Amino acid sequence: MVYIAGMNRPVDTGETYFGEVARSKVSGSMEARRRLFRDNIKGLPVEGGKPLEARIEHARLIVDCPNCNSAEYAFEDKLFLCSECGNSDIGGSARRVKMPKNRTEIEELLSVRPIKNRHWYPRETMKDLQSENITYGLEV
Repeated sequence: MVYIAGMNRPVDTGETYFGEVARSKVSGSMEARRRLFRDNIKGLPVEGGKPLEARIEHARLIVDCPNCNSAEYAFEDKLFLCSECGNSDIGGSARRVKMPKNRTEIEELLSVRPIKNRHWYPRETMKDLQSENITYGLEV
C-alpha cells in the first residue's frame, strides 16, 4: 500500500513520512531510506541568515526554498537543504528552519480535518484555526 501523508498522524515530517515509505515494499522505498540519512546535511556549514519558517500543507510539515521555489519536508534536526537546487545561492550550505512553537496544538486542531484541508501558515493563530474548524463544523 502507498503511504499518503497524514494517514497515520495529523501531520508528517520528513522523518515520519520517509520512515513510512522506507518500510513499504514500493517503488521509492530505497530513496526514502536515503533521505532519512541526514549525516551529510548535518555535516554542512550552516548559513547564518534568518531561519526559514516551516508550514503545513496537506498534512505535510514543509519548508519553501527561497532560491528555486521548491519545497521539502521539514526534519526534526531543523536543517534545510533543497533537493532541487542544493541551496546553490549560498554555496550549498544548509539553512536553519524555525518550527512552530505550538506545533502540538496546531496538529491537534488540524487532526479533525480531512488530509486535503490540513494547512497552516506561520501567520495563522490558534484562534484562526479554531474559527475555521467551527465554521466547517469540525470539533477537536
